[in-house]
Amino acid sequence: MTTMETLSCAHNLSPGHSAAATSKMSVIGSTKWLDAQAEHQAALRTIPSCLTLCDLKNDNYHKLVAAEIPANLVSKSHLKVYKGTTLISEQGLPGIPVAVESLYTEEHEPKVPIIAVAVGPSVLFYRNMKPYFKYTLPGLEVESVEHDVWRKLPTERPENVRSLIASLRSVELSRLTVTSQRLIGMPDEEVQGYINDHRDSPLQRLPTITAMTTLRRTSSDIKAVSCLVIASESGEIFILDSQAFTVLHRARCCSSHGTPCMISVSGHFDIDFRIVVSTREGGVSILRKSWLEGRQIIRLDHPTTGLAILPIDQTIVVVCMNNSLMCYSKKGKRLWSVTLPAHSICMVPVLLSHLGMTLVCVALFGGLVQLYLGKHLVDQFTAPDTVSAMTFGRLGQEDHVLVLVTVDGSLIIKILKRTAEFSPRLIGNEVTGKLSNQSAEDSANAGNLRIPKKTKVFVEQTIRERENASAIYQSFQSELWRLRLTAARATVDVINLAESTLSGDGAFAPIKMSAEVLGLGPVFRLKLRLENMASRRREASNLCVLLHAENRHYTLDRPFARLPPLAPGVPLTIDFKVTVIIDPTDGLPPPDLTPDNSVIRVMIFKCGQAKPLIAATISMPSPELQAFEVY
Repeated sequence: MTTMETLSCAHNLSPGHSAAATSKMSVIGSTKWLDAQAEHQAALRTIPSCLTLCDLKNDNYHKLVAAEIPANLVSKSHLKVYKGTTLISEQGLPGIPVAVESLYTEEHEPKVPIIAVAVGPSVLFYRNMKPYFKYTLPGLEVESVEHDVWRKLPTERPENVRSLIASLRSVELSRLTVTSQRLIGMPDEEVQGYINDHRDSPLQRLPTITAMTTLRRTSSDIKAVSCLVIASESGEIFILDSQAFTVLHRARCCSSHGTPCMISVSGHFDIDFRIVVSTREGGVSILRKSWLEGRQIIRLDHPTTGLAILPIDQTIVVVCMNNSLMCYSKKGKRLWSVTLPAHSICMVPVLLSHLGMTLVCVALFGGLVQLYLGKHLVDQFTAPDTVSAMTFGRLGQEDHVLVLVTVDGSLIIKILKRTAEFSPRLIGNEVTGKLSNQSAEDSANAGNLRIPKKTKVFVEQTIRERENASAIYQSFQSELWRLRLTAARATVDVINLAESTLSGDGAFAPIKMSAEVLGLGPVFRLKLRLENMASRRREASNLCVLLHAENRHYTLDRPFARLPPLAPGVPLTIDFKVTVIIDPTDGLPPPDLTPDNSVIRVMIFKCGQAKPLIAATISMPSPELQAFEVY
């Protein structure tokens, strides 16, 4: 849906419907939220994607940044900043905004966020609420028919101009440039003047931005560097580098034609990420790292009013216009569905990290706001009017604040109580876990063992494990098999390469080897100590040692030596002379001799066998420069 279509969902319902819904719905309050502030004269008209909370001045005081949607085509859009409910800054925008995001672009201090506002085909960046940069999406290919028509129009006779303009109608309207779209709908008396004004202007077809969000680069820190994820009307997804303002990745949302209207992301760009896109045609697609085209995993029968991918279990929550709240897996399988009591207007995820859960907050027509934990209703309250936009996050110095904007322009701020708890089993009971604690106390008194009381944290953890038993078990099994696979691969590599200081051949006496490098250079003395680790009298005989080094870096006086028999408990020490090759002109070692390749490989063989019993890599120290001069 476009920006105006989204607002129409809240405004264009009939008055009779509004009165009926309000009369049936009683005023509901919640004891989990504090009514902090409310400004009913704010006259703020916006949508959920045009709200963001950020620390604008790096003073640890978060403010609300909102892009106002004009009520008509005559009015002008504004970018507003609120401290609480007080308007402290306002500036005009060149068009109708689609989305507003706050992001950080630098690692060093002080970290000041940049405000990104999507308007038409461009993203406007503001730093300290002053214009900073403007980025425009790459242009699309112009149709050849349109090129031919504009080439002929300036020189064509007036009686043939209308037929040329009619030939433009053979092209889909969305594939024409804005110049041609205006020409098609223009009256005859204005056509010639319009053609003369644009005869020398190049045809340029720019994609319109329909949705925008942010994606963290490498870290999950609240002030980590982020990228912009932009969805366009043509169905393309752009991941924009916010430092160099270049496109890092470009892909299509799905194989079929789809116009993105909502977007949600999870993960990190440099590691792995998922982008979930909802289209106006009713499809929900997923796009992963390095994919050039998304895959449609869900097909909906009704348009969506809310979309979110939850960070904990990676499930996709969708709110549709048929009064339904649905949850899907990342493969598109429906997990559950809830019927809402009224039409849904918007939705926002409520991340409660201190409770280890993510709620889904849904605003319904008539003013009812409901919070769901999975498919369970855990809290609800009534706003003075239908909520048209909302966001959740840190505002001021509070960590958990819900900001509501109603259709009449009121700005309402609610703060979550620090003692608030959400349980699907005990809705409205502020003392969660009372029954469990009482039963634990009775069991302790009845038995001989003094069983400690169950804490609230233990009860919450038990409830979470019981409700997510399948997901927790699958995650545990996946990690366990991954650990076993890693250990097995490491074991096979050690066996194949014999990269160890202790021989593991069961048919031969176990031998242990240690190495020591003496000297400052360029001449070193490499001492090897071999020991038979057999517990009984098993002699190790017919052994030989082989040293291998890069002949451009080192010279070995004897790279091969036969060893005498090794008796248990009697160590054998053998040394080798290793010389670093020095350039006689400057007295320096080779320039390609680095700490990474300054190694000597030592292998212990049994005569007649190709596979070594022991193989070890010894890192050689860098020769001292003073030693070169003496040498």
